[in-house]
Amino acid sequence: MAEKGAHLTGTTYIRPSIFEIIAQESLASTLEPAFKKIFSILVSFNLERYGHILQWTDEGYLIFNVLLQRYYLKRYSASFSETFYGLKRVTVVNSTLKEKLTYKQQILSLILIVTFPYLKNKLAQLSTRYKFQEADGYISRGRRQKFFRKCVVKGHSILFITYETLVLYNYVLYISEKSMYPSPLLRPLSVTLTYADPQSTLTIAELLRKIKYNSFTFGDGWNIFQRIVTGSLELGAFFLQFLSWWSQENYDMDIMSLPAPPPPKVPNVAQQYKGICPLCCKPHRIHTVLMVSGYVFCYQCILSEIRMNKRCPVTHYPAKEDDLIRLYIE
Repeated sequence: MAEKGAHLTGTTYIRPSIFEIIAQESLASTLEPAFKKIFSILVSFNLERYGHILQWTDEGYLIFNVLLQRYYLKRYSASFSETFYGLKRVTVVNSTLKEKLTYKQQILSLILIVTFPYLKNKLAQLSTRYKFQEADGYISRGRRQKFFRKCVVKGHSILFITYETLVLYNYVLYISEKSMYPSPLLRPLSVTLTYADPQSTLTIAELLRKIKYNSFTFGDGWNIFQRIVTGSLELGAFFLQFLSWWSQENYDMDIMSLPAPPPPKVPNVAQQYKGICPLCCKPHRIHTVLMVSGYVFCYQCILSEIRMNKRCPVTHYPAKEDDLIRLYIE
């Protein structure tokens, strides 16, 4: 009854559509790969000097996300993606909607927005790494280590299924108007989403008038600078979503329409490594190809080489662990 009567008292509550809820969540998930891509491009200009920074990409995005979400929560009472779609967070107390979040709710919202995706991503990466090592024949030395690896792999699968089921169940309740919380992460905070009020902005005419009468202040300049920065981020976010949609819609068609290129000629230097690993010069053990060069190595040989030198030992092309592909050859 409290949830259904919340719109009768306090501030006006207009329920956002489920499409806007899903769209802002999709935008939030787009920020991390975009940041990592830009970060890797910047590092690639001087890979030998700054290549080691790439291992801290997740932590770099964590710091960036904290600063970004803190600014939007403090200024708009919403996350970056929620602000982009004209939404804001309001608190629910005893069937009454309050206009602004408390300081405690802002901090808790920031923690959930930032740390939950970070921990979820780290757990997925650790589970994937353990699965690959198990497929490569890695055997844990101790019981505790073996038990821990098993708990991580199984736990990640269970937590993933449980959380996605909970999200789907929450969507059903929200669509059927049996719950006013569009996300399971908002319910513990007693916070829901509604449409934000129009923001009063300084028009060009008002700006010229202030400059004419020498009433332009530092605060006006700071507000304009903030609008330029936030507007650039929001425009960039829209552009990223457009590119994601465009590439997803046209990927299959573009790939099929391209002509098949002729196979490249095998260079003379590759002939001497036929059937053997270029590093240990022995028959391959766990065939692994390096995508950037196409050479096949032993898994343990190329893994240690990539971790140490970040490049192909034959062609010297820059490479990372994600460029390694296991070949299943009988």
